[in-house]
Amino acid sequence: MYRGRPEDLRQAEAKAAELAAQVADLLTRIETLGAGRVLPSAGRIAGPGFDIRRTPTGWTARS
Repeated sequence: MYRGRPEDLRQAEAKAAELAAQVADLLTRIETLGAGRVLPSAGRIAGPGFDIRRTPTGWTARS
């Protein structure tokens, strides 16, 4: 549970939404290359020539 100031939470949520939009744009651009589809699943995003996985410390990408 978040225990900081409401203003800080709103700023963090706005930044998270901005970054999520960038990720969505990148995934769309990857699919536009025509090499294959991006397939999300729990803790993983697989695409043509790459695999992004959730780790205990964050996310990692492998090709």
